[in-house]
Amino acid sequence: MIRSTQKGIFFLEKILIVFSCFFIAAAAVFASPSQEKTKVRSFSLEAVREFAVQHNYDTIKSRLDVESARKKLRETVASGLPQISSSLNYLNNLELATVLIPNFFEGKFDEKIPVQFGTQHNTTFTIQVNQLLFNGSYFVGLKTSSIYRRLADQGLERSKLDVQEIVSDTYFLILVSEESEKIMQASLDNLRKTHLEVKELYKEGFLAETDADMIQVSLTSLKNTLQALRRQIDIGYNLLKFQMGMSLDQKIELEDSLNSFISKLSPEEWFETEFKLLENLDYQLLKTQEKLAEMALKNERAKYLPTLSAFYTYQRNAYQDKFDLFGEDINWFRAQILGVNVSIPIFKSGAQAARVTQAKLEVQKARETRIQAGEGLRLEMKRTISGLESAYENYLNMKDNMKLSEKIYNKTLEKYKEGVSSSMELIQAHDKYLNSQSLYVQALSGLLSAKNQLDRITHNY
Repeated sequence: MIRSTQKGIFFLEKILIVFSCFFIAAAAVFASPSQEKTKVRSFSLEAVREFAVQHNYDTIKSRLDVESARKKLRETVASGLPQISSSLNYLNNLELATVLIPNFFEGKFDEKIPVQFGTQHNTTFTIQVNQLLFNGSYFVGLKTSSIYRRLADQGLERSKLDVQEIVSDTYFLILVSEESEKIMQASLDNLRKTHLEVKELYKEGFLAETDADMIQVSLTSLKNTLQALRRQIDIGYNLLKFQMGMSLDQKIELEDSLNSFISKLSPEEWFETEFKLLENLDYQLLKTQEKLAEMALKNERAKYLPTLSAFYTYQRNAYQDKFDLFGEDINWFRAQILGVNVSIPIFKSGAQAARVTQAKLEVQKARETRIQAGEGLRLEMKRTISGLESAYENYLNMKDNMKLSEKIYNKTLEKYKEGVSSSMELIQAHDKYLNSQSLYVQALSGLLSAKNQLDRITHNY
């Protein structure tokens, strides 16, 4: 009795363990998606760039273009390899054709008699092998396909650079906006404190009610501006996730601080940056396009050359008066053909010469475009460095102005509390302080954007 009871308890424990494992696993499965969504992922700027390069929609499409170019090259190569085809044809001569032949049966050669040749059911099975021996356009096409593949690879690299540039700009924009939020929140706290002090002075009869009202107006305006800024920050995060190719439901945060980027800025290095035109990806793309134009010219010229190909045909023919395609008594008659085709262009009324001339003009246009772009890239490099220098100077000036405006505001506030300064002067000083903060944030954003442009043109990612 005791043993049976123990066995029953042991059996129930096993059932409970199995069900517990099942429910735990089920809970993990159903809970994991929501936990994944609520989990906050932290990204540095480098991590954002790496993630975007792998998951951004444009880079994904560029990788598909690369794969398509590879398949196109394989297709071009295969077109010059042996081509084998087969066919099975069946004919039912419902009524055999009648022809007239001399009546040599009776020796009357001037007399024509009607006769019918052939059988009603004819079946032909054919295997044919074609091999291209020489075709100028084919060899040009091989080189052109390899150049297209190179163009696709360069297009992918350019997409990566573009994606890294845009996510970097958005990353900096969010950091600058969050810095602006901190500054604005500090101003709001100070203004709220000032408003409380003014209200107390008003209650004690030292200040007029309009003084408190004017500060209240500034306080409300600053609150609205801060709320709008926070909404812009949320939009910035969603924009960054979209550019990264990440779900908008995923929560993220930025690891890097704004000061870490500012501390790395080195104006001395900007002027020492060497611009290597031949290594610039935009310039390489134009060189590749020029090469494609040259190959198009070679292809038009190759059309003057003859085309040589060989073929082999193997046939089996069956002729029957009644339909019995799979019968055992069918006689299949064999035929084999081996031959060579030579196609020689002789005269095209000047049309081909016109196409060659057009291809030459396209080569000249591509060459001029490349030269022009090279000079434009050199100019852009100089302009970027100059703009970066101006942005850095503007940043330093706006930073000093903000500190000076804060100092003026604090002094005006002290004078206002002492009754020396008016409420209008206090509001004006505060407005100038807020304006200096806004200009500082704009200068900071412009500086980081200018540095990002320099990184883009020099491929410094």
